[in-house]
Amino acid sequence: MSVVFTLLEATRQLANVLREPVSKEKRDEVIARIEQLLEERERLLAKLPSSLTAEERKMGQEILALNAEIDEKLQQLKQQIQFDLKQTKKTKTVVKHYNHPYEPLSIDGMFYDKKR
Repeated sequence: MSVVFTLLEATRQLANVLREPVSKEKRDEVIARIEQLLEERERLLAKLPSSLTAEERKMGQEILALNAEIDEKLQQLKQQIQFDLKQTKKTKTVVKHYNHPYEPLSIDGMFYDKKR
């Protein structure tokens, strides 16, 4: 089995993992699997031979096509995580304000010049 074929299989597995919808509960497991597959692909890329046969070049074209899809799906996953982090931060702020309604507001970073 050639390195290119193994790389193609790892790329296909990664694409399949990213095609499935990710729920918040299983997100950590999916991210761990994605990291594992990316590390495996990185290891295989280091082993790629400098000269390829025609069949390996064809597999390489398929890998490139899958890479475009993988990049898009990873961006979507990143945006989803960023959105959830924003929502969590907003919820945390609202809960804090609800629990301590008379706590003075922080005015950090502001400077008032009184000598004018």
